[in-house]
Amino acid sequence: MEELLACVFLYREGLLPEEDCRKKVDELFLADPENDFLLELEWNLQSMKEVGVRVWVYCGAHRAALSDEVFGRFLMARLREVYQQEGLDLYTFARRMYSLWEGLPPWLQNVQPFWTLCYADDPLSWGDEAQTRELYQWMLDYYEKEDSTSSQ
Repeated sequence: MEELLACVFLYREGLLPEEDCRKKVDELFLADPENDFLLELEWNLQSMKEVGVRVWVYCGAHRAALSDEVFGRFLMARLREVYQQEGLDLYTFARRMYSLWEGLPPWLQNVQPFWTLCYADDPLSWGDEAQTRELYQWMLDYYEKEDSTSSQ
C-alpha cells in the first residue's frame, strides 16, 4: 500500500502518469485478489482523484501497518528517475518537491529524507543551484547510504 500511496502523490504532482498508477493498483490486486480494498480500487473507482482520496483515507486508518521506509524507498526511486531526466528545470522540480512535501501525511513531513523536500530549494533564493543539487542528491541517496552502513 505504501507504493500506491507514493504513486498517488507523484501523480498529483504530475510526476507519474495515470497509467503507471493504475498499473500499480493492478499489480497489488493481482498479488492479493482477496483484499476488499484493492478490489474496490480495481473495479469501482473511475478517476485518479477518487483513487487518491480512498488510498489516503485507507493509509491514514492503517497507519500502524505502513512502513515509512517502504514508502520512502519507492518514492525516492521514482523521484531519482525524474531528477535524472535530461533537461531538468531545477526550479520547476523544486516547486514540485515543496508541493509534494506539503501533501505528505503529517507523520512524514518532519522526518528525513522527506523533510528535505521542504527546504532543499532554499539555496535557490540566493542563486546557489549547486547546494540545492547536493541536498536533493543526499535525499535521493538516503536509503542507499543506509544500506551500505548496515551491510558493513
